[in-house]
Amino acid sequence: MKKSVIRVALNFATFPIDQLNSFLILLLVCLKNNPLFPDLPVKYADLQVLVTTFQTSLAASRVGGPKDTAALSEATDAVIVALRQIAGYIQSLGLTKESDVLSSGFDIIIPGRSPQTPLPQPEFTLDNSVPGQLGINLTAVPNAKSYHVQYATGSGAMIDLGIFPNTRNILIPSTVAGTVYSARIQAIGGSTNYSPWSTVMSLMST
Repeated sequence: MKKSVIRVALNFATFPIDQLNSFLILLLVCLKNNPLFPDLPVKYADLQVLVTTFQTSLAASRVGGPKDTAALSEATDAVIVALRQIAGYIQSLGLTKESDVLSSGFDIIIPGRSPQTPLPQPEFTLDNSVPGQLGINLTAVPNAKSYHVQYATGSGAMIDLGIFPNTRNILIPSTVAGTVYSARIQAIGGSTNYSPWSTVMSLMST
């Protein structure tokens, strides 16, 4: 029996502004050098420019006035137009594997599927077997689209390591031997868009 073409969701157009920002970061990670999508209708470099303009406008709107709010609205409209073009291109490829479409960072629509549920708290361990880095061994969270990872050095504040489209090759690089590092992870996806943060794990680097 012929497989049904996976439909690309356009729900990004209704995302709250901060969720849209997270979604754009995810797309940049997922679309970069992705061999499944070689002919994006919006060049990757142009998408980066649109995202940067959006993020700059978002930051300015938090402290500025009506002019900055208007600039954010214009930047938002521009990225939404670009995302619709990219989503349309991905849809036109006729992909039949969920994993292929999800690798783009976009959500999918499958008729008859049960409503999304909240994602559970991620679980992971740290690995110091390689000097100068800490490996993050993350257990995949069902239905997660990506993972937001933060880490801290010693008793310092958590900082972003990045958003990762899968559980492979997540590292805290350039660690100092004898220093304790901590990490926590949040899965992205599900009905609430984000899982609870994981338990903070700590380990000394070698």
